[in-house]
Amino acid sequence: MGALVALVAGVAAWWGLGRDRPTDDEHRSASQATPADAPGRNSVPAAAPLPQGSFLDTHQELEVRARAGDVRAAYRLGQVISRCREYQPIPGGAFTEMLAQAIAKAGSSMRLGGRRMDDPDVLDALLYGKDRMDAICGDVGDLPASVSKGDARAWFELAAEGGHTKAMVDYAAFAFEEFPSEADLLDNAAEVVARRERARGYLRRAFEAGEPEALLALAASHGHNAYLGRNMTDALAYWKAYRRTGEGSQLPQGLARMMESQLLEHANPRQIRDSERRSLEIQQAFQQRRAPR
Repeated sequence: MGALVALVAGVAAWWGLGRDRPTDDEHRSASQATPADAPGRNSVPAAAPLPQGSFLDTHQELEVRARAGDVRAAYRLGQVISRCREYQPIPGGAFTEMLAQAIAKAGSSMRLGGRRMDDPDVLDALLYGKDRMDAICGDVGDLPASVSKGDARAWFELAAEGGHTKAMVDYAAFAFEEFPSEADLLDNAAEVVARRERARGYLRRAFEAGEPEALLALAASHGHNAYLGRNMTDALAYWKAYRRTGEGSQLPQGLARMMESQLLEHANPRQIRDSERRSLEIQQAFQQRRAPR
């Protein structure tokens, strides 16, 4: 059950699907889980392949290479630290059985995006999230307690400064992990503002470099996770432009419906109507590798 909770929390945090936490024990497990994502293409190539294996066996070499300018190594460190804490791969058959047991046990008390765990769209999202988490964390093993989840932001920033477009997107997703409450945000207001502006710049650079996940991040950052300012016309437009990319078109339909519904909850009919025209403008700018007007 704990592994399933971690996966649910990961899928929820990735897009902000609002996983409901029924118990204190589940809350503690979920708070240590991490968002799901996939290892993407490397924006800046490096000659030698990255070391494979557990974090304990590889992190020193990764850190040496990252500090020497290997942006893939820096991005890999950010991925692992941000996403793989407490995550244990589960064989497909065992996962299916565990999911069935969790659904039977939890009933309506455990939800994702306001939906019951036996909703077909939720099952789509969980299976998709499992595949992506396995791809990132499958051989990582345990992370030492001395490794702070907040360290991920620094590695993403290092990779982003070197031109790694997926690191630019992930920086925006993890820039505020160290400030979990409103009080923390207020107490660190100057740093929050600096990180928000850095995230804005990174997302613009990733967009202009043709990184599809920048479209998805911009949809969320202007929508339900509106740290760049809520604008539901733009949020829906970025989402629609993302869905027209190769990556966006490959999302499972159930997951895509859940993600879109999260945006539509905050939009009015005019914003929905205007978003279609705006999405075409954004798509054209994206294809031309320029910022949208």
